[in-house]
Amino acid sequence: MVRCRVWLFARFDVAVDGQAVPAEAWRGRRAADLVKILALEPSHALHREQVMELLWPELGPDAAGANLRKAIHHARRAMGSDDAVQGRAGMLSLWGGEVTVDAARFTAAAAAAVAAGDAQQCKLAADLYDGDALPADRYEPWAAQPRARLRAQHLAVLKGARQFERVLELDPTDEESHRELLRGHFESGRRREAIRQFERLRDALREFVGVGPDRETIALYEQVLAADGAPVVGSAHRAAALIATGLVHLNRNELAEAEQLARQARDLAIGAELAHELGDASTLLALVASFTGRWHEVFRQEFTESLRLSPDSSAATIDANLCFAEYHLAGAAPAPEAHAFAGELLELATSAGSVPGRGMAELMVGEALMSSGQFTLARDQLRRAVDTNTAARATSSRCVSLERLAQTELALADNDRADRLLASAFPLARDAPLRSHLVVRLLGVDVQAARHTPHALAAVGRAERELADATRVCEPCSLNFRVQASITCAGAGELVRARRHLVDAERISGLWQGGPSAAAVWEARAALRQAEGRPAQAAALLREAADEYARAQRAADEARCRSAAARV
Repeated sequence: MVRCRVWLFARFDVAVDGQAVPAEAWRGRRAADLVKILALEPSHALHREQVMELLWPELGPDAAGANLRKAIHHARRAMGSDDAVQGRAGMLSLWGGEVTVDAARFTAAAAAAVAAGDAQQCKLAADLYDGDALPADRYEPWAAQPRARLRAQHLAVLKGARQFERVLELDPTDEESHRELLRGHFESGRRREAIRQFERLRDALREFVGVGPDRETIALYEQVLAADGAPVVGSAHRAAALIATGLVHLNRNELAEAEQLARQARDLAIGAELAHELGDASTLLALVASFTGRWHEVFRQEFTESLRLSPDSSAATIDANLCFAEYHLAGAAPAPEAHAFAGELLELATSAGSVPGRGMAELMVGEALMSSGQFTLARDQLRRAVDTNTAARATSSRCVSLERLAQTELALADNDRADRLLASAFPLARDAPLRSHLVVRLLGVDVQAARHTPHALAAVGRAERELADATRVCEPCSLNFRVQASITCAGAGELVRARRHLVDAERISGLWQGGPSAAAVWEARAALRQAEGRPAQAAALLREAADEYARAQRAADEARCRSAAARV
């Protein structure tokens, strides 16, 4: 009887009757992909139409069917038998289901161990996981869901084995594991280690704007702080507890309570000169202010007070509001008085002699000029913002200034200068505390800069790989990348990738009503319709985008879309 083994963890290998199938035997990538897809299925079988949709979603039934027949032929030849891929009643199966797959063995062991609730059994199951499945196919859409399922099972058995440190090596944001380690330290009398564990959790969640520990974790942390006979707890720990509790109220929509705790934490952080805690408190306050329609008022007050603080504390307040300023002044909900508001802040910062404050305000003035189409004035202002933020060592504001300056140079048709600006910004962004916000913004401009060159699709690919490796990406900040990637892929005939990025852009844009974000998505839809051979629909969508830009007072963007609609 022919026996086949397939390895998916950490590599892809196949052996038939103990003989390894050499890589060159597959005679084409799709033959190997077919075997991988069937091996990933619990029954090692899948309907042929599902396989066609996974491997050739952009093709019609006839063309996809022809490709599938070719892949089956090559897969059978590689494994030396017509029984290797069997077809019956529309179903395709790998060796009729009689095949040994390492991932299937792990899945069965993991399910049994978790159901039994046995720590030793969970440990043995976890040891069967030799690494993520199919690392060479990490960017293939068909591999994403099975890989995520296997990872989730791996984390489940690690938790069942109480190997919480290993869980956190794989997912530093897993709150349950942090909480169990915190509990273990506390119950063993290691109060200082318990406090450090809570700080590790806060650091891991820091980039998730508006996300904090849940009520159970906070209650446990408060027990640690209030332990009888324990040394007096410092301001940093008290501020952390206030902020975490405030986030719980925020997520319950108890905004008054959240704001009160944010202000208490902020006052405590200012008094103790705690820059990190001040930044977290300012983020919570900005969230409440945004939800209640008071961001401009609250930020003006925050900004004015920050001018009297130390450079580190001032920078923390500014960083906490960076994304909110983008949203309210130049993003999805631009204020009509954006230029005047930014100019007022610039006067305040200049009078106070605050270099970080001046850098933030100069950036905001430059963005307002860029949004209104005054690109030459915007370039001069943004160059000043780059210099000021460099002098202030305000990394996040400097990165955004470089990003906006690069976009302005593109509008002025100086692609070489834009490329140089991006090259200087990327290293800063990748090392910045707000990298989950900054890197994806730069990637969007990078794709935009390459869009009319032969290297455009390569820029999208580089960005996709970098984002796939990132532990966290700010979704609102990724909107421009999704739009630019969709337009680029559509122009290159990569319609499946274009649709995938467009779906993400539509979902993110749906967080807001109208504005430049919605207009940009209309542009991406138009590019896809044109690539699909539907010029009349493309022209209509471009006119819709132009109307939306007009409502947002973005004259240059409106003119570009109307011109493109006329050309279509």
